Amino acid sequence: MSLAVGLTLLGLAVRHLLRANHPFVDLRSLRVETFRLANAGGSVYRLTISAVPFLLPLLFQDAFGWTPVEAGSMVLFLFAGNLAIKPATTWMLRRFGFRLVLVSSNVIGVLCMVAMAFLTADTSIVVMALLLFLSGVARSVGFTAYNTITFADVEPADMSRANTLNSTLQQAASGFGVAVGAILLSTGFSLEAGSGGGLLLPYQFAFIGIAVLTLFPTIEAWLLSRAAGHSVIGVR
Repeated sequence: MSLAVGLTLLGLAVRHLLRANHPFVDLRSLRVETFRLANAGGSVYRLTISAVPFLLPLLFQDAFGWTPVEAGSMVLFLFAGNLAIKPATTWMLRRFGFRLVLVSSNVIGVLCMVAMAFLTADTSIVVMALLLFLSGVARSVGFTAYNTITFADVEPADMSRANTLNSTLQQAASGFGVAVGAILLSTGFSLEAGSGGGLLLPYQFAFIGIAVLTLFPTIEAWLLSRAAGHSVIGVR
């Protein structure tokens, strides 16, 4: 019932925003291909990627029995990957273009999420560290590409309205990332209680769930024009 009410109110809000002459949040900016990519698929990408650092410490402490220090130390490899790839991101965008970079970062992110679903307490520490490092690399490249392409084709006159919408969607996506992770984990615990699948099952369900959700931005990136965003990286 609550879902139906929420969807109805959302539909009415969208209808009003599209009809108003001066809406607070102008959805018409989404007609621009690159802006739509960054704020539709990009929001889902931010949502699922934001869920990973939330789920990993819980997996390590709850399912593996690690201490908070051990769990936090392992998660650091995720952020080490974030930082390590930063100097090469601009070169990658200029060399391969936004389409290939976004598709690659999404696919690698999906594969890493699926791999995380199969981690156990017996998995080699080295393998875990490499997996989290690679996930961090994909995460960083994806974030940079989406942020860089956001306003590539937005007209100067529309920049203010587009920026308002972009900021709103980014904050909402980051917040919903933890919420979606918690919902998937809670659903996994419900399944575990009925099947006796053990402590790993809820986390396997959650990681597979966010991997499936990440397929949406992957498909949208694949459909992006090959020349999209070239104006902001100096490519004709």
